[in-house]
Amino acid sequence: MPCSTSSAYPTHAGASLQTRGGTACDAARAWRPALFVGLLLGCAASLLVSGCNKDSSGSAAGASAQAQPGRALRVSEAPGGRTSDKDRSVSPGELPIKEPPGSEPSTTSGELAPGVNEEFDEDILLAIDEALLAVDENAFATLFKKEAVVVDGQIVRKEKFAHPDNCRRWRSLRTRGYAPKNSLGKQINAGALVRCGSLEFLALARPSRVSHVRGLLARAGLSILPAIVASATSPLAEQARDRAVAKGSTLAEFLPTARPIPSELPGRLSIAEPSSKSNVIINAEVWGDINSDGVEDLALSVLNAADDNSSFDMRLIHVTRRSPSAPLTVLAVVE
Repeated sequence: MPCSTSSAYPTHAGASLQTRGGTACDAARAWRPALFVGLLLGCAASLLVSGCNKDSSGSAAGASAQAQPGRALRVSEAPGGRTSDKDRSVSPGELPIKEPPGSEPSTTSGELAPGVNEEFDEDILLAIDEALLAVDENAFATLFKKEAVVVDGQIVRKEKFAHPDNCRRWRSLRTRGYAPKNSLGKQINAGALVRCGSLEFLALARPSRVSHVRGLLARAGLSILPAIVASATSPLAEQARDRAVAKGSTLAEFLPTARPIPSELPGRLSIAEPSSKSNVIINAEVWGDINSDGVEDLALSVLNAADDNSSFDMRLIHVTRRSPSAPLTVLAVVE
């Protein structure tokens, strides 16, 4: 999807970020709280900025961790039961880690609480359900879909529009086929995906007994990342990526020419893809056990963009890691 060059950027509070002696894209790059859609592309897309963009490296001393008494978030119960604590084990060689700031005290000793990156508002951590229902019309794009209707006995395609004002409403519309129509709307929707998708992840997350994902992006190699994070700049490229994903290939196996590049922010992982003239920026957003196996899972926001900023794609990918030496395993891709 193309990058917009609008001259003012609405923020999560409904204000506008005006350009000062430069282009609107320059202003977006300088605006630190903006989601990395704007940082990379110079677009004013990400209105849901208070919860999105550094990695989790500040909350970890290493990529693997042993559970210790920690802090938990107040989240609603997920469907289904949890595995028994007796069935969970911790490797003796794993190191303890620190808990992320802004969490609530846990009621169970010996567990790692779900966590978020530094830029989530602390108020969000107090009640995930309330955050999903929080109203902010400026944080969402108008969505539309085409429906078949009968007019004078003829079946015609008619556009139907809706404007969500909270994450629950946004998810409902997206599930029913509504999508942004124009370039700026697609950029705004990318921000909604990361913010709302992260909150949906947290609504399912439970404390875990062991983690191999905290702080991972600070030292991750391309042999750890799954092939699904690669850019797909054409239908043929997408088919090739799908085949690599089906074989369980890593990014290094799928794109041998890809290489990590210096990132603007600590803990953010940036990757150059010379073969497709594109790049990838990956952020750790939120983490916790979402499948009740005692092993911590991680939600990564993955931004694939053309080097000339002509197009981009945003996804939220849920991953897990079974051991300190294992590559990441994909649990789900949210778009």
